[in-house]
Amino acid sequence: MSRFNMIHLSIILLKLFNRLLLLLAFVFVLLPMVLMLMVAFSDVEFFTFPPEKLSFRWFKAMLDNRGYMTSIVNSLELASVSAVISTLVSIPAALALRKGGYKAVETVIVAPLFFPTVIWSLGLLQLYGVIGIRGTFVSLTLAHSVMIAPFIFRIVFQSLGEMNSRFEEAAHSLGATKWMTFRRITLPLILPGVIVGAVFGFLISFTDVTLTAFISSSGDAPFPVRVYSEQRTAGLNPIVLVWSTIITVVIFIISIIGEKFARWSRYF
Repeated sequence: MSRFNMIHLSIILLKLFNRLLLLLAFVFVLLPMVLMLMVAFSDVEFFTFPPEKLSFRWFKAMLDNRGYMTSIVNSLELASVSAVISTLVSIPAALALRKGGYKAVETVIVAPLFFPTVIWSLGLLQLYGVIGIRGTFVSLTLAHSVMIAPFIFRIVFQSLGEMNSRFEEAAHSLGATKWMTFRRITLPLILPGVIVGAVFGFLISFTDVTLTAFISSSGDAPFPVRVYSEQRTAGLNPIVLVWSTIITVVIFIISIIGEKFARWSRYF
């Protein structure tokens, strides 16, 4: 075999190896979701493969279980309020940094990315105890807002960087005020990035366990903390898998919509 043929064969084998690795990674990511779906539609309490019978038994039980429903509502409220607060903080911070503001603005906002979550959670727990808001919705909201702010900020800041500043300059030259320029020019142009950042922050807050487990009280634990606690004590409840299936489908739909209309993969 000639040297050229050997090089050509090596390239082909390398491509096949890369495709095999990609396929294995895809299976590794997808297989747990498939198994979760199978258990959610199973009629038995324990996992069996293949399923003996498909049923909506656990979906009906999900609707009758007020505890999990309350946890889901708590998680939705927490994630929604935290995402709104972080977004409202990130937009002016990104604008200030873009216009040559103090670099300290960025340092303060992205600082939580470099803090070990467990250590920061312990510090927050002591702080909340001193000021008397430990275990409250306010304490959770503040913690989650700080946690997700760096992600929202970076996406909004990237959106501002991709925007053509000449539109703003044209608006100013025509007599528009700063607020009018922001409301009619800047915000509409960066709105896809703002929405992507808010949705991404919402998902991070909704699925967080570590920080929430330290800060939340036992009486109104959000869904991820409730699932984690029960998994360690009573084992996995099929109702949890039903909720997980619904959440996975919703996130998948959001991902498709976000990619189609906002091309949000470019922000990551």
